[in-house]
Amino acid sequence: MKFSATELQRALDRDELLILYQAQVDLRDARLVGAECAIRWQHPERGLLHAVPFVDDVPPSGLAPAFMRFIVRTTTCQIAAWEREGIRVPRFAVNAWPASIGDELRDDILRLTREAGLDPSRLEVESQPEATYDPPMCARLQAFRDAGIRVALDDFGDGDIRYAWLRDAPFDVVKLGVSFGKRAGDRYADAVLSAGIAFAKAIGAETVIEGVETVAIRDRLRELGADHGQGYLWSQQVRAEEFPATLRAIHVDGSRLS
Repeated sequence: MKFSATELQRALDRDELLILYQAQVDLRDARLVGAECAIRWQHPERGLLHAVPFVDDVPPSGLAPAFMRFIVRTTTCQIAAWEREGIRVPRFAVNAWPASIGDELRDDILRLTREAGLDPSRLEVESQPEATYDPPMCARLQAFRDAGIRVALDDFGDGDIRYAWLRDAPFDVVKLGVSFGKRAGDRYADAVLSAGIAFAKAIGAETVIEGVETVAIRDRLRELGADHGQGYLWSQQVRAEEFPATLRAIHVDGSRLS
């Protein structure tokens, strides 16, 4: 399935894009530490589309900066609106296309967080492992950190990890994906999880493990020394209007009412 630049621009112009939110939780006490913000497309003919069918078409279209501007503007406005309602989301993470990581996105983040009354350190830009292998990209990521914006390495263990580059890459957070998180307790998955957790500790970064679906997985991740979790144990990816109720259903023992 391929989408043209015209179709993607129309999605922006007609407000067909939306953001879903998933809670990130402290593995020790189920305290909310943040939210991942994921883009979706409410297509007029095909219904709600996951990001996978269209995200790879965005950079070739030249619309990555515009899409990132939509994501950052939408999330910062939503986080600020929740704050006015007494709901504080300490930080929020957005995925960034490698082509969009640069001065324009950095300046957009600084401007849009300022307009929303938020500190830029509450926004976290997630970068894929492959993007860090280019020294100029490492320099751009460092420029984000120098400006006070957090940087996360997404999907540790899922892609082609080259430790020589990672040693010099600037990360505040190391994320391990669903393929490992949901299999915590399996010898191979535990080996990858342990490597990611050790790497994060070595560079002074926090860890977020995706795919936490059961209390048993949460407990194993605690044993391995992970910091934070994300998964169906606490929250699915939900629309903004559903997120406050989702948070209220999270219990300190790691269960949900629903």
